[in-house]
Amino acid sequence: MALHLPINGVCNIKCVFCSSHGRTGGYELPGLLKEITDDKTGHVQISGGDPMLRRPLEVLKIVAHAKKQGKIVEFQTNGVLVEKWPPRRLTQLSGLIDFWNINFSAHTPELDEVVTLTPGAFEARFRGVRRLLTLGKPVRLNYIVHEQNYRHAEEFVRFAAKSFPGFAWIQFSYVKGMGRAKGNTLVMPRFRDAAPFLTRAFRACDELGVNFDVDHIPVCFVLEWKDRHADYRKMREAQSGRHLAEKQQVADCGGCAMRELCPGPRKDYIEVYGSL
Repeated sequence: MALHLPINGVCNIKCVFCSSHGRTGGYELPGLLKEITDDKTGHVQISGGDPMLRRPLEVLKIVAHAKKQGKIVEFQTNGVLVEKWPPRRLTQLSGLIDFWNINFSAHTPELDEVVTLTPGAFEARFRGVRRLLTLGKPVRLNYIVHEQNYRHAEEFVRFAAKSFPGFAWIQFSYVKGMGRAKGNTLVMPRFRDAAPFLTRAFRACDELGVNFDVDHIPVCFVLEWKDRHADYRKMREAQSGRHLAEKQQVADCGGCAMRELCPGPRKDYIEVYGSL
């Protein structure tokens, strides 16, 4: 469980799968600090929009407050603005957080432009990740699995292993049917279509010694790697949280051996496809 804390609502790229698109809310500093203070999970995900668009001193104040409260701090960003942040402030930020979570959902500039609709974002993100790796905190690459990129998941693994020595792990996070992806079959693939490509990617991870986990796809589609599945681990440990509220089992789950250890597909997936 974690407190997901958007600290702004704007972004500098236009990902076709963006789950925060259209989100509104108050991002005033006192309210954000209170949310952190009131949090009971012990893990705060600083997010957006893209949080690096907020003034560096305000970002540092938010993160410093979270650390003062004893939280694990995960900093979620697309990484494009890393090289534009004042170097001193970037070093300070890295010193406060526990790990970086970088949205990196393409292995080439051409595919990245299809995904983000932003020319030049790939190159800036590439340089940004390289920079973050010099600062000493773990870097997670978040590969949002969606219609435009699921066929290239294995290629991404090989690209990441070659390009970013020392990164911590890849999270293969199945697209949420929210924001720009809501109800959109041009963005949200069927589980059965994507699963074989994820299998190849996971085997490549094992081959190359790349750590990984997977989320938001029912466990039955990636059964060989169930111990890498975020929901499976949470269910096994009897954790409560959003993974239960956002998902529900369907008729197809009735005879599944994983029924007691998988919450089922996301509800926004069921709204589109009706079943697995």
